[in-house]
Amino acid sequence: MSNTRRITILSLLTALTVVLAKLLAVNLQVIRIGTEFVSIAMASILFGPAYGALSAVLADLLGSVLFPTGPYSPVITIVAMANGLIYGLFLHNKEITVKTTIFAVLTKALISDFFLMSIALYMLYRIPINELLVARSIKTVAVIVIETLVIFLVIRPVLNIFYKKGWIVPEDIIKKD
Repeated sequence: MSNTRRITILSLLTALTVVLAKLLAVNLQVIRIGTEFVSIAMASILFGPAYGALSAVLADLLGSVLFPTGPYSPVITIVAMANGLIYGLFLHNKEITVKTTIFAVLTKALISDFFLMSIALYMLYRIPINELLVARSIKTVAVIVIETLVIFLVIRPVLNIFYKKGWIVPEDIIKKD
């Protein structure tokens, strides 16, 4: 894939991440329900962990500047970076099976959503840690189920369609059915 095409697709996915994270998310006190994982996972699957992480970080920084919702936290940017890294490590250049998807989402949910985000929220808002962990535990379980289903049942077929139509030309990123 040419650098121009890669930069174009990554830019579109980064912009989509900003839209999904800032405009199509529901914020409850310690729980935020977002859909930006879709574009972060796609960038990571297509281009690997480094580019997935870069796209997620740029989206977080752009979103923080364009749509600020509170104090900026570098820890939240680290969470975004971890999301891109984890999805890329588990799903780039690999067959996207139920097993690989579950491992990717489980690892991402535990490290990013539960551990790192709990630290970030505690540092930012001083929410009592026991309250935070209970709420985040419930959200993490929901995230694992929802993201696994979306990646396997939506993202995988969409990327296969793009691949078959020649819109993306990844080198064995997604095995044909």
